[in-house]
Amino acid sequence: MNTGIYSAMTIRRIEMKWLALLLTLIACTCFAAGNGVRAAEQDGYAPLYGEIKPLSAGDTIYVWTKQRGRSADNRFIAVQTLQGITARTDRPWLWIDVGDNTFTDYLTKRYDIRFDRRYAKDFDSLLSKLKPFTSGRYVLYDMQDRPSISAATTMAGLLDAVAIDVELEDIAQAKGYQQAIDVRGKDCRWVYDNYRDQLNDHAIIVHTNSYREHPSVGYLRDWGPALKALDWWYDDEKLSSEVYSSITPCSPVYGWQDPTTSDEGLTVKLHSQEGLYQVPSDWMVNLSVHAAMGPAMKDRTFKQKVERNPPEKENDVHYVTFIMSDMDNILTEIGTNSFYSNRSFYANQHRGEFPMTWGMAPSLVELSPAAVDMWYNAATANDAFVAYCGLGYFYPSESPAMSKHVDQLSGFMKRADLRTLLLIDRLMPDQDLAQDYSKHAKWFTNMDQVRGLFYLEYVRYAPHDGKIFWFDGKPMVTARFDFRDEAFYSAVRRTPQSLADSINDLPKDPSRPDGYTFVTVHAWSKGMDDIYETIELLDDDVKVVQGEDFIELIHSNLKPESARKAK
Repeated sequence: MNTGIYSAMTIRRIEMKWLALLLTLIACTCFAAGNGVRAAEQDGYAPLYGEIKPLSAGDTIYVWTKQRGRSADNRFIAVQTLQGITARTDRPWLWIDVGDNTFTDYLTKRYDIRFDRRYAKDFDSLLSKLKPFTSGRYVLYDMQDRPSISAATTMAGLLDAVAIDVELEDIAQAKGYQQAIDVRGKDCRWVYDNYRDQLNDHAIIVHTNSYREHPSVGYLRDWGPALKALDWWYDDEKLSSEVYSSITPCSPVYGWQDPTTSDEGLTVKLHSQEGLYQVPSDWMVNLSVHAAMGPAMKDRTFKQKVERNPPEKENDVHYVTFIMSDMDNILTEIGTNSFYSNRSFYANQHRGEFPMTWGMAPSLVELSPAAVDMWYNAATANDAFVAYCGLGYFYPSESPAMSKHVDQLSGFMKRADLRTLLLIDRLMPDQDLAQDYSKHAKWFTNMDQVRGLFYLEYVRYAPHDGKIFWFDGKPMVTARFDFRDEAFYSAVRRTPQSLADSINDLPKDPSRPDGYTFVTVHAWSKGMDDIYETIELLDDDVKVVQGEDFIELIHSNLKPESARKAK
């Protein structure tokens, strides 16, 4: 993690002075000071971090500690809306402590960002301290009136006014805040009908306001105010489609699920059909602080540690690669107790002992470039990264915005040094994956830096038996096995022994497509210990490789189907 660069205090002081100067110059030039309500556009492109102001080396951020229990969520929501507003009007002033110091420690060590805990348990004083960066007003809502939570979250951003529950109104007034608007009895539809022209049309938050539907109600409440984006949760499909169609194509949907649909697949299909993509983030906290490194590091590129020498060709072997699932979900990379700090994943004792492939959400180069830096700095030469799902979770077969999507994705992947891409689509059970999928895959294979694709199906990740398709001379490899606990279809392997036995039984011949196995590792039921145990049970002529080498070996040893048929 580059601890050696600060081994001498003198060197550290010099580096910090230069870093402070650099980031301050960026801070002065990235954004104008206007009060526009749309996302700040640069050369026709609206960055994912919107109008959030950059952090600079030496900045101090106040820490507030979230209390446990749903009864404290009204303070949690108030502080988050305050957090999002200040990140946009001045710069990030507030970090919410939910029990994981991984990212704050890294910001301090790497970028000299300091964290002050004087207000950690002092909600009242925090309101006073940060009032100058707001309009000095509040949006009144009622935690018992669930739709008003969504309305208050949006209006907080439009009015630069803290969202205050009725139980906290006396405190806000005592600190000199005045009521801007009362949204009790109102909902997200009322906000949309009356304020649509003031809303950011480059993002939308679709996030529950009902604890009965999901307990994450209190989370992700800084992001709407930071972006001036609509916080939407409405169960009318026709109206929701109208709202989604008002968002600029190829824009993100933050949160998770949708009240108009019955499951994940239908939610992502709905958003994909509107040309949008999902950024799973329902439990996210402090996203406005993560994103403040976006403008500060907007010209930064990143470098993986994998060695990119041509992999050695061998005969009489079977190649296998393991890819951790679900890493389109930014919570796995930057959420509280993310995979980075989890002993089942990146903090596992066996990491580095065998080739492993991790997902990387390409959008993090703007949403949290410091986290990309953190993951890559801690990587070993055995840790490779694959771009997971594109800009976010979406179904390519449903999206009408593919040209714009891949244009933006290409830039993000180049910045993040990503050369392979994992796609998820929803074809089964309606249709089989076949060669005519080329009309969807071509968007990605036409990207110069993409060497090959991995493919998963929604729900049943591996129904295609490891088949390899060729599009534009590049392979798309389907998963052969799904390593998880729940055995609900034939490709699932529940134990290291059963998975190893299945792999050992496969041909040891890299000149054949069935000489390669892509295993998707279900992150919610399996981890690094399970992979390590599996590898220990593999035959000597089964070779584990990371994802990039896996694709390169296929290029070296196999030929596209079209070339075979031409012979």
